[in-house]
Amino acid sequence: VLLTVALVCALLVASSVSASVPARSPVGIDMCPLCVNFMGESINELLNIILNAGVVGGCSDLCGQLPKELEQVVCNLLCDYVGIEEFIKAIQKADLDPIYYCQLIHVCPDNDCTGQCAQISSLTVQPPSGRTGQKFDINLLFGVFNPAGTGEIDCEVIPPVGFPVGGGDLVPEFKPGNYTATFTLSTEPTEDTPFVPGVYKVDCAICEASGVLATRRAASSTRRPPPSPS
Repeated sequence: VLLTVALVCALLVASSVSASVPARSPVGIDMCPLCVNFMGESINELLNIILNAGVVGGCSDLCGQLPKELEQVVCNLLCDYVGIEEFIKAIQKADLDPIYYCQLIHVCPDNDCTGQCAQISSLTVQPPSGRTGQKFDINLLFGVFNPAGTGEIDCEVIPPVGFPVGGGDLVPEFKPGNYTATFTLSTEPTEDTPFVPGVYKVDCAICEASGVLATRRAASSTRRPPPSPS
């Protein structure tokens, strides 16, 4: 029985992704992913603090209300860089989108692509078939034709029974060139995703903040594991 897999963003693990990195982040090359990861966890909480507090004195007053010390450190780093007023304005404007927020404060590149932006030339699953419980590698080959800002390589697996699972990887900046990306999918059954034998669809997309740049679909298959020896 076949299992078709579709890729988007959640339980997939990015085992190796080769893509461009930001060349002009004003506060260091690692600041864009740091900002996106932090805001992905904290932007909603920060917005609630701002709405409930009304008037916020400064960065330390705002960031000090976050529950974890590491969150406070990253929050203060970003807030001190842009200033408390711009920090708050960006949170209110970003509509809970962490990438858009980090672009608003100029930590992540904001370069909307025009024309033909990207193409996924190959999407394969290895092994092409297997048993429930084993791991599958999803391999992408893609080209970027025109520069684009911060985005993601996203994939989703849609099983015949259970909830879709997915995974993704942040790309701080897409630069023209040819790239590869590999995601590993574990088909160990869970309560939400039992990974029953069958056909699962696999979709991958190259995305930036303003929209989808390229998509492609592939398939894989799986069988029931052999019975345990008695």
